[in-house]
Amino acid sequence: MSDTITLVVPNIAEFNIRHPRLALDPATENNFIVYGEAMAEQSAFWTMDPRILLMPSGIDRSWFTDVHRALEDSLPPVLSPARGTGRITEDLLADVGAMAQLRDHLRDHQRVQLASWGATEDLYRLITAIRGFGHEVLLDVPEAENYWSSLYFDSKQSCVDLALEVPGLRVASTISADTWPELRGALELFRTQRKKAIVRSRYGASGEGTSVVEPSPAGLEMFWRSLRDDPLLRLFPLLVQEYLPHHEEHANPAVDMLLTDEGVADLVLSVMTVDSHRFVSVNIGAGLISQAVAEEIDDLSRRIAAIAIRMGFRGWFGIDFLLDDRGLLHVTEFNARRTGGTQWIPLLDRWNTDRQAVAHAAHALPVPAAGSAELSYSDLRPAFQELQDEGVTVFPTAIRLLNHYKPSYGIVTGGVNAAGAEHNAAITQERIAAHLAKAAIR
Repeated sequence: MSDTITLVVPNIAEFNIRHPRLALDPATENNFIVYGEAMAEQSAFWTMDPRILLMPSGIDRSWFTDVHRALEDSLPPVLSPARGTGRITEDLLADVGAMAQLRDHLRDHQRVQLASWGATEDLYRLITAIRGFGHEVLLDVPEAENYWSSLYFDSKQSCVDLALEVPGLRVASTISADTWPELRGALELFRTQRKKAIVRSRYGASGEGTSVVEPSPAGLEMFWRSLRDDPLLRLFPLLVQEYLPHHEEHANPAVDMLLTDEGVADLVLSVMTVDSHRFVSVNIGAGLISQAVAEEIDDLSRRIAAIAIRMGFRGWFGIDFLLDDRGLLHVTEFNARRTGGTQWIPLLDRWNTDRQAVAHAAHALPVPAAGSAELSYSDLRPAFQELQDEGVTVFPTAIRLLNHYKPSYGIVTGGVNAAGAEHNAAITQERIAAHLAKAAIR
C-alpha cells in the first residue's frame, strides 16, 4: 500500500439540513439539496493532493476537463452514486456498486485523508465503513464522540454564549425569543428605539433563516409576511439582534482556521460582500484589511479557537465578523465547517507559496437577460476559454445553477491583490454577457 489519498466529500446539502430539530417541508429541503449539489462543484478546488472526488451525478464532463486543464492538473477519479435522497453521503452508502468502486479506488492506499464540508451523522457512517475496509482515516471533523461540538458551534447561539467567556468578543445586543409573544415584543422594543433588527434562526444557512426588520409598522408587517416563505424563522428559539451600522469599507471580514490537536494549523483572512444578510462574494488572501484590524482578528480568533479545541472540535472553523461604523469589531457567527472562503486556499497556495495573492469568488451571479431560457456550460465556455487564453485567471463554478428557476453561475478569479481579482471578475461577467447577447441575435 502507498501512503495517503484524499477522499473529497462535498456533503454541503446534508450538513445544512442535519440538525435534529429541523423538520423541513419538501420544497425547502429540495432547495437546500439543489443548492448543495451546485456548490459541490467547488470541491474540485479543495485540494491538489492525490484524491478521489465524490460528486453528485450529472457532472458536466467538459466543465470538469476544462477546469483541470486550466489548473494544469490531471483528472482525478470521480465517484457519483445513484441519486436517491440528494444527500451525497447517504446516497453513497446506499449504493452497493458505488461503495465497491470506492473500495477499489482505495485499495492501494494505507491512509485516507478526509476532505469534507463538515461533520454529519452519515459522514461518520462512511468513516466507519472505510475503516472496515482496513484503512486508517485521517479526519477533518471532530471525532464521533465530539460531534456535539460541531452542532453547537454552528448554532448562531454559540457566539452569544462565548461573549460571556472571551474578553473582547463583542456581539450585537441580543434578545432570545422562544414564543410568538416574545418575538413580537422584542421587535416592538427595537422599533420604539428606532433600531433596525435582524432576526436569526439558530440553524440558518446561506441566508435562509435570517431576516432584517426595519423599525417601522410597514417593516414589521413585511417581516410577519416573510415568515410564510422561511420555515427556519418559525422554529423557536430565535435570536433578535440589533442590526449594526456597517463600516463604509471592509465591513464584513472573516477568518478560516484549521483546528487540530496541536492548535491552529492554518489561519487565513477574508472579506465578504453581503447584501443585507445574504452572502454575495468573498475575497480571500493577502492585504485585504488594515494591519490593526487583522491583528485584532488574529488574536481574538486564536482565543476562540483554544476554547473550541478544548471542547473537542477539530477541522475547519470559520468566524464571521462585522466592523461597525465606529470601527469596533463584532462577531456575527461561527461556522463549524468549510466556508465560501476556505475552499479557495489551495488556489492561493498554488499561485504563490507565500499566499501573496487574492482569490475572488462569487457563487451565484445572475445570468444576463440576453441569455436563452435553457443554458448550459457550453453557452458560457467560449467566454471562459477566451479569457484564459488572454491570461486572465478565472474558473467557472456552480454551473448546475444555469438550470435553476433563477439561472445563475459562479466564478473564482485570481489577482495579485483584491483590485486585480475583482477586475478579472468584472471583465468575466462583461464577456459572458457579450457572448450571450451575440448568441441571442443569431
